[in-house]
Amino acid sequence: MEFLIAMDLEGIHGVVGEPNIGLKKETESYNLAKENALYEVNTAIAALFDAGADKVAFWDNHGGTPNLDPTTIDPRAVQIFPPKGALRFDFVKEHSFDAILLLGYHSREGTLGGVLAHTYNSSAIQYVKLNGKPIGEIETDSYICAAHGIPVIFLSSDDVCIRQATETLPHVTTVTTKFGKSRNEAILRDRDTVLAELYDGIKRAALEMTADKPLYSFPATLEVRYTRMERAAKYYDKAINELHIPVEYGEDAHILVYTISKANQIPLVV
Repeated sequence: MEFLIAMDLEGIHGVVGEPNIGLKKETESYNLAKENALYEVNTAIAALFDAGADKVAFWDNHGGTPNLDPTTIDPRAVQIFPPKGALRFDFVKEHSFDAILLLGYHSREGTLGGVLAHTYNSSAIQYVKLNGKPIGEIETDSYICAAHGIPVIFLSSDDVCIRQATETLPHVTTVTTKFGKSRNEAILRDRDTVLAELYDGIKRAALEMTADKPLYSFPATLEVRYTRMERAAKYYDKAINELHIPVEYGEDAHILVYTISKANQIPLVV
């Protein structure tokens, strides 16, 4: 069996970020997130191999660039470094993954109580809707991986994010890393307890393979509300002249409505 671990930082244990900053690089919060993430990633890798995995790959996807020092990752794992500008998860074509694990993900922009909740860019995106239904990064990644035939078997994050995500992934195995109170406030859980639950949960998920592969029919309508009208205008031009994705304005100059033909077009317009 071959597994892919996709890691974000906001849902990692002990992490709440800073108001109006989030997890900006070189802040104390960001450095703490990296430290705690390393514990979680290496625990996840160990659990998968102990469950009999033949191959484990790791993709550090927070901010589009690696955050963890590659030399500190369990050397048994294959590390993924997608080329700049590549379609999200396009690299899976070079592998034969049986399942994906989402580690340290977060809820979508505007979620009450969601720790560091946002959708791709908290300063630029107010919401994203697919055929009228709000979606975030978990939903998007799940749809993209499903298009490649890869189910999601595990998710870790705060409790608010997990409740939200299980609307799309009802059978996914989960571990709660903290209890969200607001965007920058949470009831934190003990590290050893979280790591023990991560190990047990991931090992169980790999052995049982109770998976979710949410399918979505395309073409579909994608509505994005941008914080600034100028950004909406920029992406309107990009959709027409570069991406060749049909687009029109919504009810005001902040909203663009795209007609997308595949799930991996979603990250291109946010």
